[in-house]
Amino acid sequence: MHTRLRSLDRLACLALLLGVAAVTASSGVSAPAAKPKPGGGGTPSFGADVVLPGGQGAEPSYAIDTSPTASRGSEYVVAIGDSNGPLEWHSYDAGKSWSAPVPFDLGGPLRGGDSDVAVNTNGNVLAADLNVSWTSVQVSTDRGQSFDAGTQTAPEDDRPWLTAAGQNVYVAYHDFVGEVPVVCTSHDGGHTFVTCVQAFGADSSVSDCAENTVPARALAIDPTTFSLNFLYSCSTAAENAQHPPYGPLHDYYLAQSTDGGLTWTTHTVFKADTSNGKTPNYANIFGTLAVDSAGNYYTLFAGTADDRDPVKNPYHVYLEVSTDHGQTWGKPVQIDHDANGAGTHVLPHLAVTSPGNVDVVWYGTTATGEPNGVCGTLVSQSPCSAGFPPYTDPSAPAWNVYLAQSTNALSAKPAFRQVVANATPTHYGEICTNGIVCGSSDRSLLDFISVSVDCDGFAHIAYGGNTKEQEAAGETYVHVANQVGGSAIAPPAACATPAG
Repeated sequence: MHTRLRSLDRLACLALLLGVAAVTASSGVSAPAAKPKPGGGGTPSFGADVVLPGGQGAEPSYAIDTSPTASRGSEYVVAIGDSNGPLEWHSYDAGKSWSAPVPFDLGGPLRGGDSDVAVNTNGNVLAADLNVSWTSVQVSTDRGQSFDAGTQTAPEDDRPWLTAAGQNVYVAYHDFVGEVPVVCTSHDGGHTFVTCVQAFGADSSVSDCAENTVPARALAIDPTTFSLNFLYSCSTAAENAQHPPYGPLHDYYLAQSTDGGLTWTTHTVFKADTSNGKTPNYANIFGTLAVDSAGNYYTLFAGTADDRDPVKNPYHVYLEVSTDHGQTWGKPVQIDHDANGAGTHVLPHLAVTSPGNVDVVWYGTTATGEPNGVCGTLVSQSPCSAGFPPYTDPSAPAWNVYLAQSTNALSAKPAFRQVVANATPTHYGEICTNGIVCGSSDRSLLDFISVSVDCDGFAHIAYGGNTKEQEAAGETYVHVANQVGGSAIAPPAACATPAG
């Protein structure tokens, strides 16, 4: 599938993110091992690849509990694609070992369409599941071991995303019928949702958007202004007519609400260059919006400047930042740095914490070309220029998962350390980046991967993977890569509050 803020503790959001209270020498107790320092400690390193047990799935969402409760540090992954419907796994040892999968949304008639997971400020785990005509939101109060019966929200839903902020919980999604972004709001921790409001503003002075909007993952809350922010990509009416049913997605807009989601304004984030017949494609679903602890905004997206020639215009990952709360945006910065600017980079995600501290992840290959293998839309597809072959081809490129880390992402020339997060390739050949209009392309990995950051500043990545043999058998598994050493980014702001 495509896919009223109450008072927050302002001081907690802006608290220093680093440091652990030192034990005095007079106590006679040895001081604990030093925590990782942002930007220090060399290149990030990862432990052995972990395959989540007992089930299959792809496009996993990852959430880490940073609440000031006894459950802090618990980690959660949800995914779809298994015959048992949406599944949740939990880990209580920093991602080293994982539970058997826990099915949720057990009564959904068409369960398993899309899923997402979030941890609330009280340690409750929230999971969302798409049932096509609505989304079901379930709450777990026992660290993911079981979920309640849930509540239905988000009518005409496609690709729901969860955001949890205490009593206020948001489901932000793409309305499948209206083709517009919508935000539903709960004021009781996700048990009931009282309003669903369209966030789309078709203001011609701001936006060339037609319907056909795709949400850029979860709604983000500004901890300094308390505004709600929902990013989406779109195509134009002319492009939709030229490439039915929908044209290429290459422009990004920010829907922003300062009254708790009742009304929304539109801000331009990025508009691609379509001059001289260029055919940019920057959806490569999904884009991402994040806000750091000081209210700086970060937009991440991937794609090609001109799909007519992806060898000369490789699929890259780009980061764009705003230091005025989303009103204006800088120029996109290319994050991936392969030899000679080559390679192909798709389905990225990011996590941000304190100003400039960013982890970005993506699927990458050293081969350069069109990852989808075929161009066009579901109703009109043809071979691409430099299209990747299917996994059965001996020349099919191998894909790995990459991480790029920065602690100065707000600077004019940010520096990123790029590493491979998994030693063994997780996929071969085509990767579709066009969602439900993939057609004959390979969508076995579905549409995204996820990264989350723990209270040590270490990255944890969940992604779908399959060997050639597994793909031939119709199998895709959820993998986890845990950072275990090297440099780190600053921990999330919530980690500054001592756990009770």
